[in-house]
Amino acid sequence: MAGPLPRPQVRPLPADIAGTRGFDPIRMTAGTAPDTAPVDLPDAERYLLRDPREVVRILNALCDGNALISAHVMPGGLPCPTALLEVGPDGVLIDGNRQETINQRMAGADYLMCVSQLERVRIQFRLQQLRRVPGDGPATFAAPLPDSVLQLQRRELYRLELIPGPVATVQVPPPAEGLPLLQVRVVDISGGGLALAVRDEDESRFPPGGQIDACTLELPDGGEPLAVRLQVAHSSRRTQLARYPVRVGCRFVGLAATAEKRILQFIFQVERQRKARERGVV
Repeated sequence: MAGPLPRPQVRPLPADIAGTRGFDPIRMTAGTAPDTAPVDLPDAERYLLRDPREVVRILNALCDGNALISAHVMPGGLPCPTALLEVGPDGVLIDGNRQETINQRMAGADYLMCVSQLERVRIQFRLQQLRRVPGDGPATFAAPLPDSVLQLQRRELYRLELIPGPVATVQVPPPAEGLPLLQVRVVDISGGGLALAVRDEDESRFPPGGQIDACTLELPDGGEPLAVRLQVAHSSRRTQLARYPVRVGCRFVGLAATAEKRILQFIFQVERQRKARERGVV
């Protein structure tokens, strides 16, 4: 960032966001909706906007609309409501907090993970290298323009949990001759990727960043198995299935439109059945 943006003329913020500039984290924590938490999707790359002009356009729309932003201070994840004050090609200005202890945590953060909505579309971006703008009055922070902005429609964000639930599996070809074919259960699935339940001894077959070709996805919908390619996004430890303690998140690579349509139809079908059972219809 070439230099700090000029301190802005502060625009009035809506009464439902804050009575005065500098937000209260306690108010935000108590009323945080589930979808204000940052998301980490294995297939997030396909929803990222990287063109600086697009990034400025999206952030300017948030700024002009006085959109409430849930800024999560990292590390730690403390959510603090805030708003963008100014946006330019060299950086942004973001509002501080009415509590000085929170401002100090923001100034010392590795980054802020910011979550908002624009016309019911989730917007998520990361602000790094925050520095406090000197001067009297409410705290304000400057940061370089984000490298990218994540823009997610609700249907793109939705992931169907399959444990407990119907059993879907993926057959993974052996990485070398002489090794057996591996069949693993799908933990959750979306139109862009899935997560697998893997045993400790099989974790090495899913290196982060690695691509696995010629996999077969079998859905319990009565249809033919789907040929898919997977790229491993991340792995983590889990406790839901004792025999399968490793959760491997994968994104689909080059998924055919017909396959994506069928996966989404399966997701909607299972979700409709679950809601019908909750209503006592079935």
